[in-house]
Amino acid sequence: MRRRLLAFALGGSLLLAGSAQAILVDPYDNVLAPDGFYGLFYTNYYQSDELTGPDGGRLADIDLTATVGILRPLVYFHLGPVPMAFQVIVPFGKVEETELLDEDSSGLGDIIFGPGIFLYANQDVNTYISYWFYVFTPTGEWDEDQVINLGQNHWYFEHQLAFNQIFGKWVFDMNLNYYHHLEEPDNNWKAPPRFEAELSLAYQVTDKLILGVNGGGYWDLDEAEMDGTEVDDTRAKRTQLGPTLGYQFTERFSTNLRWHRDLSAANDTKGDEFWFRLGYAF
Repeated sequence: MRRRLLAFALGGSLLLAGSAQAILVDPYDNVLAPDGFYGLFYTNYYQSDELTGPDGGRLADIDLTATVGILRPLVYFHLGPVPMAFQVIVPFGKVEETELLDEDSSGLGDIIFGPGIFLYANQDVNTYISYWFYVFTPTGEWDEDQVINLGQNHWYFEHQLAFNQIFGKWVFDMNLNYYHHLEEPDNNWKAPPRFEAELSLAYQVTDKLILGVNGGGYWDLDEAEMDGTEVDDTRAKRTQLGPTLGYQFTERFSTNLRWHRDLSAANDTKGDEFWFRLGYAF
């Protein structure tokens, strides 16, 4: 059980590393794009030297790193008058911890499928509201004898309400996310439901350059379960904050760079995260 609790404490960061769960919203992400195909590629590096306990204090010294790439093709289209979208998110890379466990996992992560629908899109007032449903499939690398795994070995789901508002040169994006998990088949462990908020406030400095700040956090809404029984002190939480910079090279090609610092964490790791994104409109 102690090993499983350790895996749970590390699990938040592995979810971040192995999927799109940590992709804090970028400026203009929630705007309705013109119909067509778009391609995004992310590279992510996460490093942590601290594992926190239920009270947020240091539980153990670790040396956890994750280097992950993410392919994210999207298509925007209309079904009659209703604007819709669909995306596939394919993570791959390597996660390793060398201080406490001396384990690593590399290869393919959990592939995610995400249909979306725009509930409100008004270009006159620059307001957009959309709903996305993400399905996380257990395709990632998994070894039941390891704590460190790139995959999660179970199906889980995300409901996302996304919002964008543009005020002159100011751009505000926000995602409100709810996650729920199915039970892991190998050990009857079930991760708790989770609420997450992602926010971005940016300023369009020039036609090409945008600067801003991103922040967010998640809070587990219940304890984890083992064989249908709640396990005490397994609720996790995390908050992050950091700057973001975006540049539009051409009408079709753009890039974005972000750094986030974990401001607080409980039953999770605490460290720094770097994201670099390339985007192209076909």
